Amino acid sequence: MLRFYFEVARTAFRRQLIYRWANIAGLLTNVMFGICFSYVIIALFQARHMAAGYNVQQTLRYVWLAQALAMVVLTFGWYDLMLTIRSGEVISDLSKPCDFYWYWFSREMGRSCYYLLYRGVPTYLAGMLLFGFGVPGNWQFWLAFALSVPVAAIIGFAYRYLFNIAAFWILEARALGGFATVIALFFTGSYVPIPFFPTWLRAIVEWLPFNALMNVPAQLFLGKLTGDAMLLEFLRQIGWIVVLTLLVRVVTKQAVKRVVVQGG
Repeated sequence: MLRFYFEVARTAFRRQLIYRWANIAGLLTNVMFGICFSYVIIALFQARHMAAGYNVQQTLRYVWLAQALAMVVLTFGWYDLMLTIRSGEVISDLSKPCDFYWYWFSREMGRSCYYLLYRGVPTYLAGMLLFGFGVPGNWQFWLAFALSVPVAAIIGFAYRYLFNIAAFWILEARALGGFATVIALFFTGSYVPIPFFPTWLRAIVEWLPFNALMNVPAQLFLGKLTGDAMLLEFLRQIGWIVVLTLLVRVVTKQAVKRVVVQGG
């Protein structure tokens, strides 16, 4: 069965390779947003040398990491599952001899690998070339970052799955999906780095699942989290995986019952 899920992920990765021009357009969009945010950051640091413990170089790295990870951990505009529910194609997926959630999980992990290689890395490299902020030289930061990103992708998928599966109850759920995505992008630090949030708001956000999507990987990459602080963030990430996965299982079970009732 594990081989089946691996093949599903591999097929999703290969399917995404077809959309070359769409990826180039998306890549250019990430780069343009990165440039706009970067000049705002540079303007901020004209008035001060440090802000929230970050200098201009570290903040630029944070901004470009957020752009690089956006499609990896939070594929905005992703309504694939929702559309299969609306069209009735979901019946085919439910009939497959595999777990419904893990089937979609495998598909999206394959796609996330694609976005990491073809959107994430090029986006960050573009930022390096344009603004010359480089990368950390400590291998421990790289290792922590590499461990954190897959966990962030899992949390991000569970979150997207939940507002997609709402289509079982809400006929037009794309508005809900759009709202959920905007909320997530704000609280991930995609618009404003979370370290720059007011202290009271940052204390709340650090316990939300959104914190684990971009902020934690970025801070690990920058070496801002070490020792006990790093351990705490990893435990939070794992905790949100458990909570969201359990919630997904419960919601999916109720959704499947609804399909049985409607289909007789």
